[in-house]
Amino acid sequence: ELEKKFGGHHVVIVAQRTMLKKTFNRNRKFNGVRPRSRTLKSIQEAILEDLVYPTEIVGKRTRFAVDGSQLMKIHLDPADQVNVETKLDTFAAVYKKLTNKQVKFEFPVVASEE
Repeated sequence: ELEKKFGGHHVVIVAQRTMLKKTFNRNRKFNGVRPRSRTLKSIQEAILEDLVYPTEIVGKRTRFAVDGSQLMKIHLDPADQVNVETKLDTFAAVYKKLTNKQVKFEFPVVASEE
């Protein structure tokens, strides 16, 4: 609906999340350790889920290059390929901007039964 309103531009909605650092200290008001939902990794995964919302993530792979760089390959649900295929570059650019991580979105090859 918003894409139609903005003249065909891709629209992505990402929730605002709060991260607490590793050395998070509680005060008298709060007890216990840092919640798992406030860690860097969980927030980055939640951002990834928000980005690809109309479809679902069915798999993740991390490629490590010889030079030490990492590339995450995200496999999306092939059922939504027609609707989402044009937005893959947008998803990658937004995720890179928000998390500074390289990511490549693709659809897994479904073997046909013969």
